[in-house]
Amino acid sequence: MSLVRSIATAAFAGVLALGLASRAAGGTTPSKAAFSDEGIFGLYVNEDRIAVVHFKLSADGALENRAVLTVGGQSVTMSTRITPDENGDWKQIAMQTPAGPVSVAREGTQARTTARGKTQSTELKPGALIFENFSPALMSQGVRAYDRNKAGKQTFPLFIIPGAMTSASLELKETAERSIGGKDIRLDRFVYELPGVDVTVWADRAGKVYLGDVPSQHAAWVREGYEILRKQATDDPLRSKATFAVKVERNARLTMRDGTHLATDIYRPDGDGKFPAVLARTPYDRRNLEMQAQYYARRGYVFAAQDCRGRFGSEGAWEPFVNEKTDGYDTIEWLAKQSWSSGKVGMIGGSYLGWVQWFAASQRPPHLVTIIPNVAPPEPFYNIPYEHGVFFLGGAIWWADFVESTAGADLAGQMAALGNIGDKKYHELLRSLPVIDLDKKVLGKENRYWRAWIEHWTDDAYWRRADFYDDLKDVDLPVFHQSGWFDGDGIGSKLNYQKMISYGHKNQKLVLGPWGHTDTDMRMLGEWDFGPQAIVDLQRQYLRWFDYWLKGIDNGITKEPLVSLFVMGPNRWLRDNAYPISGTRFEKWYLSSGGSANTSGGDGRLLGAEAVGSGAAADRYAYDPADPTPTPDDYVPDEDHPAGTATPAPGPATRPATTQNAKSVEEEAKLRRGYHAKVTAARRDILIYTSPPMEKPLTVAGPLSAVIYASSTAKDTDWFVRLIEVNKDGQLWTRGEGRLRARFRNSNRQPEPIKPGEVYEYHLDLWQTGMEVPVGNRLRVEVCSASFPFFSRNLNTGGHSETETTFITAQQTIYHDAKHRSHVLLPVIPTEVLSKQRLP
Repeated sequence: MSLVRSIATAAFAGVLALGLASRAAGGTTPSKAAFSDEGIFGLYVNEDRIAVVHFKLSADGALENRAVLTVGGQSVTMSTRITPDENGDWKQIAMQTPAGPVSVAREGTQARTTARGKTQSTELKPGALIFENFSPALMSQGVRAYDRNKAGKQTFPLFIIPGAMTSASLELKETAERSIGGKDIRLDRFVYELPGVDVTVWADRAGKVYLGDVPSQHAAWVREGYEILRKQATDDPLRSKATFAVKVERNARLTMRDGTHLATDIYRPDGDGKFPAVLARTPYDRRNLEMQAQYYARRGYVFAAQDCRGRFGSEGAWEPFVNEKTDGYDTIEWLAKQSWSSGKVGMIGGSYLGWVQWFAASQRPPHLVTIIPNVAPPEPFYNIPYEHGVFFLGGAIWWADFVESTAGADLAGQMAALGNIGDKKYHELLRSLPVIDLDKKVLGKENRYWRAWIEHWTDDAYWRRADFYDDLKDVDLPVFHQSGWFDGDGIGSKLNYQKMISYGHKNQKLVLGPWGHTDTDMRMLGEWDFGPQAIVDLQRQYLRWFDYWLKGIDNGITKEPLVSLFVMGPNRWLRDNAYPISGTRFEKWYLSSGGSANTSGGDGRLLGAEAVGSGAAADRYAYDPADPTPTPDDYVPDEDHPAGTATPAPGPATRPATTQNAKSVEEEAKLRRGYHAKVTAARRDILIYTSPPMEKPLTVAGPLSAVIYASSTAKDTDWFVRLIEVNKDGQLWTRGEGRLRARFRNSNRQPEPIKPGEVYEYHLDLWQTGMEVPVGNRLRVEVCSASFPFFSRNLNTGGHSETETTFITAQQTIYHDAKHRSHVLLPVIPTEVLSKQRLP
């Protein structure tokens, strides 16, 4: 589960700052000519100023920087102090953050970062500049380091505070005269190309910065008094404009059908007439939705931000999922009946905020017109807390920990809670049995809903209150589905869309980009930069969708292709009115071996449909719950758990920003891929099937699945299948993954034990992807019986694996003979279909 969007947007808006050169590793520095600057910057997101920075940059290179971030009436203060040495190079960096103090000390070519009692070392590269989100004055140092005689794009290393190396570039684009306050000023326009984002910087010849604009994020740092410099959005006559002042009614008490009062902030356009309403319901504090609320209210919508039952300002007992249907319905109908309402209501929001939209829509509130469920999960038994019967241990406990840690906290407390959670050693805590008692180990107390999730391990009456697929049959509602190939809840966009289409519901828009668990388009994920094509201005698309369905503005959005899929590699979009897109050819790629597919050094092969398999009919391995197969992509190196035998951490959200000894963002990614390679080279409980190198590019875009024929000596066990891309250098990239608990092979509601030794046909959903496998790269399929501790291990007894402590080793067999042709099913886009697709 993600944090509420607005926290991430406000705290990490991506408005990047560069500066203060380092000579620590050699190279040149900016001119030593005295340069000083002092003033105030404002951070604007859309029309709102959400942060103010007071700074003083001294001629000797010292910086005093104090930033105050304000969202929803809550303020967070952050400070950065840079102390130079006698040469003007940085020597110490001291920061105060909501998660506690951070210090960075330069020692030769090393930057040693200390935070929360831990120290990390980063190797500085020659000529490295500094990156810090809330210190915009440092951009002047990057401008001053630019060689105007050389001109053109100039690349330099970048030190990211608190401790990672990457690279960036700077290019002078133009010099222009601008009139500000009745005076003409000559400014240079630079473009900083930073990892995943471009920043347009306006500065004078001395290096004094006036504007740092990030158009892709609708954000900008602006020097006080120079707000006129901010780039205006391209005029769109058919899009609602920010023409209204906003009136805010905070903490309105909306009464639900059982008498419970839910806290709701109402943002209304200050103007005559009736307006459509946009509703967002959140368990993460309604105040954090203020930026989004202001954005829509200024454009002629009433925006209602509501705390879910039992959260923050709302009454009642908090229990995830189970009250959202009725509370959502009641709130929608209340909004529609107000004197300022046009009677039309839409909903928006990501993750849990997307989930509540489906819960409400399933009840068919008469005034709900459309929804935009961003990165929304599916029904609970397809993702979280269970995925086809396998308990999503890492995700479920992390989310429960965050929700409980932030209960009633302000913005600063919520940000600090993330740091506290990140300090926990999940890879050790989650080894304990029984799983049901992990709430006491991780949360420090018994948790009512955690225990309810485990008690109700089938899709029984408890979960009917959260199931919604059957109820969607009569919900012919236009929906804007949005997710990413790397979204941890991405199976939701796939299944939710497919369910609506299966009922014949029209106007189902689907956008799947190269993104993670976010409702915001971005071009970079980890070390991958997918280029400017990945930026499609989702905010603008959401507004156009509401403009059409809630205001009746014929802006052409329904005449555009309904489905947009991003293909990684060539970094282009495929567009159509169906998903899978028209012309998709589903190809079976078959597992084959000589009987020894164990480890990456085995003889497993992945064969296309035209290939003929040969060799043994099956592969075998032992799955031991005492030494469960680790999640190979999410390991945190640890002295006590050498690579290849250790237990991985639950996932990115529970870790510090960088691996303990990583020297850069890229190095961290290499360490993780390296761990995957080590695990699969050493573990005999992983079967690996690899294709020959591609002789021509293969484009795969759409739903992935697998069919395996397998037997076990256990009464119940788990099956995991991964689709991996292997590049020419042997690096591994996970593209799809699915899992299934054997007893749930036919139904989530009626488990059926398996007979030891009997062969069963298992169908696994591997989610979805969009990629081109280039010439020379290979595809690989991995099969195993655990992915711990991301997922709770099956104890193989046929009992309740989350409440019991006894276990047995299972002998597993995967078949691939003529009768049992185990395979993955790939959505291949033929060349002729690609050639007909219009370019981005």
